[in-house]
Amino acid sequence: MSYPLSSYRVGIAGAGAFAAFLAGALATLPEFQLTAVAGRTDEKRQRVLAAYRQRQPDVASPREYREATELIRDPDIDVVVLSTPPHLHASLSKLALMQGKHVLLEKPGALTAAALKDNAHLATKQRRAFAVNLVLRYNPLVEAVEWMIRHRLLGRVYHASLHNAAHRVTSGHWFWNRNQSGGIFIEHGVHFFEVGRHWFGEPEDARGFAITEASGEQSRMWASVIHRGCTRHGHVRETQLPTKESESKSLDEYVPVQYYHGFTMEEDAPESTQWEVHCAQGRIMLEGWIPQRLYVEGVLAEEQAKQIDALLDTVPTQPRADAYEQVRAWATARLSPNAYAPERTSSSFVSRLPYRRTLSLSDRQGWYEAMAQARFLDLCRMIQDPNWSGLVTLDDAVADLSLAESCTVSEVWQEG
Repeated sequence: MSYPLSSYRVGIAGAGAFAAFLAGALATLPEFQLTAVAGRTDEKRQRVLAAYRQRQPDVASPREYREATELIRDPDIDVVVLSTPPHLHASLSKLALMQGKHVLLEKPGALTAAALKDNAHLATKQRRAFAVNLVLRYNPLVEAVEWMIRHRLLGRVYHASLHNAAHRVTSGHWFWNRNQSGGIFIEHGVHFFEVGRHWFGEPEDARGFAITEASGEQSRMWASVIHRGCTRHGHVRETQLPTKESESKSLDEYVPVQYYHGFTMEEDAPESTQWEVHCAQGRIMLEGWIPQRLYVEGVLAEEQAKQIDALLDTVPTQPRADAYEQVRAWATARLSPNAYAPERTSSSFVSRLPYRRTLSLSDRQGWYEAMAQARFLDLCRMIQDPNWSGLVTLDDAVADLSLAESCTVSEVWQEG
């Protein structure tokens, strides 16, 4: 996607490790210029600035602020990137919008969907670009899986699961304070709800569970969500609720999905994230918090196998910000929405053969950076084109947060 080049002055509010990562990703994009950083300590601010200067050694030194509110009120800032703890997202983004800034928020964007929606309305009123940093759908493997599911290249989806096992966060960190983080599903799980909603459809029912340790920390949470399935017609989702007359037909489109998150791994243990999608004619496995390995297996007609191969062949092997767009452009032009109706591919008259394909992307950090850059460039397009709402829209972010809220409050077991 091409659009007019313009340099926007960026201020990053919040100076943790993720802010330093964002500064490094921002440094190679000519559309943006880091102008200011806000953080509570000199050490943290310098870490962010060092990440930027490593790639832009000749730029003028960005201004430093201790308070995020000071940065937001700087008249020389065009775009505010908020990477503070979640409980500050709603109030700081409201202030930034009132000051006439464009805003890119670290997820979740607020502790409640209602608060995020209020700020979305304010952004519309102020005519400012406003987006939440949900980056997984900017990964080309995630995009490829979406097209396989939507076009039923392995038949209808019957069940799916997401397993995310991460390193334990230090006790006493704000992550464990639900008044500051919202809990695992709100602070972290929204990334995966964003993927799940676009793969499987909108949620019809959601129930969340947690185990509270003797320390009071809820390090393991899981949810069962019933998604209302998608049509095969491109990227259009069913929106009409089932009537009594169509109930049996509509129920065929429901997909149960389990989401598990555990922040329990010891520091030197390998983390793991894996999607597993079970279809009528095979399964899809996607591995990595930053998705890097895709495995597809099934028993497929020759035409299905050729289309999957052609789709996966469009995935770039090296990190690049427009990788997901390459996959989408090919699929939009080449995949027929009616090619793989169940009555055609499941028929005994259709010859089918075993199929296996693995696709791996190296350079995890490079792909993470490319996804962050894609989100920045998408924001740039939102600023320059008022009719563009982003690949990941504000409606998406609100829906993801609403689902996270539904999953967080259901049932708890107490240890100790």
